[in-house]
Amino acid sequence: MSGQWNMTVRPEPFWLEEVFACMNYVHMLDSEEWMNKNGSWSRRQKEEFLVPYRSYRGAMRARLQPILEQYSLLGGYVDSVPRERESLRSYEPPMMSFLKQMQSVLEAEEHPSEEELEKTLNEAFQRMLDSDLQKSPDAGDPVIRGLSDVMAALEGWEGSDADKFKLLRLYSERREVMEQLWSLQGPAGEIGRDCLRYVQERYDACMEKLRKQEEVESLLNAVGLNCGENSIGQITPAVMLYDQIMVQIREFDRNAGVFQTNLHLGLETFYLYQSRQEDLFNDERLLAGLKALSDPTRLKILHLLVERPCYLQEMAKELELTPATVLHHLGLLMSQALIEIQVTTEKKKVYYRVNRQGLEEVSQGILQLELTREEREEQVQEELRKQSRNAHAGEHFQTWTM
Repeated sequence: MSGQWNMTVRPEPFWLEEVFACMNYVHMLDSEEWMNKNGSWSRRQKEEFLVPYRSYRGAMRARLQPILEQYSLLGGYVDSVPRERESLRSYEPPMMSFLKQMQSVLEAEEHPSEEELEKTLNEAFQRMLDSDLQKSPDAGDPVIRGLSDVMAALEGWEGSDADKFKLLRLYSERREVMEQLWSLQGPAGEIGRDCLRYVQERYDACMEKLRKQEEVESLLNAVGLNCGENSIGQITPAVMLYDQIMVQIREFDRNAGVFQTNLHLGLETFYLYQSRQEDLFNDERLLAGLKALSDPTRLKILHLLVERPCYLQEMAKELELTPATVLHHLGLLMSQALIEIQVTTEKKKVYYRVNRQGLEEVSQGILQLELTREEREEQVQEELRKQSRNAHAGEHFQTWTM
C-alpha cells in the first residue's frame, strides 16, 4: 500500500456525530441490508450481537431528547421517522455530512474569525454539494459564495426534495447552527462518555487494535483501501458506524495539491474482518459471495471495473442508473470483498476496481466442493498464510500517535 502513514488515532468518538447518528433513524442498526449481509451468522446471532448497540442508542436518545429541545435549530435536522426502502449505504442526513466537514473547526480550541468561518463554511457546502452520490453525472463542479450558488447547485442534485430543503435551510442558518453545535459539544461529550459503558467491551477491543499499527495496516489492505499519494491523517472511532469505514478526503496543502485522508472507523470493523477470515471457504461464505454475484447490474459493474477503475458518477452514467442505485450495488459487492477502492488526488475522487483476490476466493470456494474436509482445512490455512505475507509486503506506517 502506497502513501504516507502519518496517522493519529483519536482517543474517543466525535460526540456530535454520535448524537445525530443516535437521534436519526437512518443507521445500520435498523438495516435489513445489514441483517442480510454477513451470511455465516444466523439472524438470532446478529440480533444478539446488536443488543449492546441498541442499548447505547436507546440511552443516548433518552438523555439527549430533552437537551435537544433547548436547541431549536438543531432539532429540525433530526429525521423523526424511519425512511422506508432507503439504502443506508446511499444516504447520509445533511447534518451528518455537515458535521464531518466541520469537525476540525468545531473541535478547535479557538473559534475562527467571522471571515475565516464564512470561507470555511462555503468550502464545506461546496464539498457537500460536490458529492458523487447525489450530484447528477452531468452536473458541473459547484462554487459556493452565497445562497444563490447553493440553489443553483441543487438543480443538478439527485437527492429528495426534503433533503434539498434541509440543505438550503442549513446554509441559511449556518452561523446560528455552528453556535448551537459549539454549545452542544460539552453536554454531548458528557452524555456520550457515560453511555459508552453499554459498548465498553467492544470499544476497548477496537482501541486495542488501533494501537497496533500492523493490525490497522492489515485491515486496510484487506478491505482494499488504497490512498495513493495522499497522506493518512486521523482515525476516529465511531460507535454508530458499527462495521463501516467512512473515508473523508481533505485538502492538506492547497499549493502542492496534496490531500489527506481521514477515516471514521466502526467499532466492529476489526472483529467482522477477523470473522470473515475464519469463515474462509465455508458454505455460508460461498453462498454470500454467489448471492452478491447473482444480479445482472452487479455483473455489469464487475465487467466495467475489469476494464478500468471507475468512480461513482462514471459508472452511473455508463449504466444509466442513479448514483444512489449504483452505490447500493457497490456496497453489496464490497461487503464480499469483490471490489476495492482507491482514493486519488484527481479531483479528490474515490475510484472502484475489481478485487481479483476476492473473485478468486469465490472460485476457490466452488472448487473446494470436490475436496475432503482435511484437504479443505489445509487449503484454508495456506490461503491465510498467503494473505498474511501479502499484507506485510507493502509500506509500513512512518509515524503512529495516539
